Amino acid sequence: MNKITYCYHSHTKRCGHASGEDEEYIKKAIEFGLKDYGVSDHVILPHIIQPGMRGAWNLLDDYLSSIKNLKEKYKDQINIYTAFECEYMPQYVDYYRSLLKKKKVDYLILGQHCYFKDRRVIWYHELDVETGLKEYTEHLISGMATGLFMYVAHPDIFMCITDKWNDLTKKYAKQIIDAAIKYDLPLEINLAHARYYGMRQFAGAYTYFEYPFTPFWEMVAKSKAKVVIGFDSHRPIDVLYPGLEVVEHIVKTTGVKPIYNLSLKDKKNRI
Repeated sequence: MNKITYCYHSHTKRCGHASGEDEEYIKKAIEFGLKDYGVSDHVILPHIIQPGMRGAWNLLDDYLSSIKNLKEKYKDQINIYTAFECEYMPQYVDYYRSLLKKKKVDYLILGQHCYFKDRRVIWYHELDVETGLKEYTEHLISGMATGLFMYVAHPDIFMCITDKWNDLTKKYAKQIIDAAIKYDLPLEINLAHARYYGMRQFAGAYTYFEYPFTPFWEMVAKSKAKVVIGFDSHRPIDVLYPGLEVVEHIVKTTGVKPIYNLSLKDKKNRI
């Protein structure tokens, strides 16, 4: 298997469902041999309190300063970047854009988990299947169209909404893949879920539970969409043992061709 040189999807304890100190993650990244490591916790949003999902607003300065200090401390050993994993929500697009323009973050990734409506959190998997799939796909594609994001995290997380792989799910999967090609945004093979749940019979296939969902990646392999790998680390040990055997299995099973060497220094700003 090719040697991966980057991790651009990782979290910190501030989100409420990760653990470990920031510096522990960096030390594990260096031990693994990564060249580029991006800290991309769930985006901290103004006036939003969502315990167990994202850090509160008063944690923003600490988050930014901690990573800045680690960048300087380890600058001769690894390239460290500041980022956020964000949901597309139209009311926050200007905020996301300001984070980039003011250089508070180096990049953003698009990870669609939920959205806010009338100050309520709406989770896609809590909607009826057709509505959930439709809204997830529409919101994800709208996010791609903004040009604010480096890549799409776990695009196949929509399999949390349904346990069926049928014409309906395939329709929305195709829309996501077509949009990724249109907007030239890589799709991420996400390793977090597979590390915890492994493989099983699900939605008519022997695959990783919910995501990465092998039939989805078979569709991606037949397209011209770009593919990246996301550790989605929530513990320092996840950086050292990210579960790359999952990628190896998907590559062998589907023929998809991930990018193993991706340096932010070579990417143009997508603002």
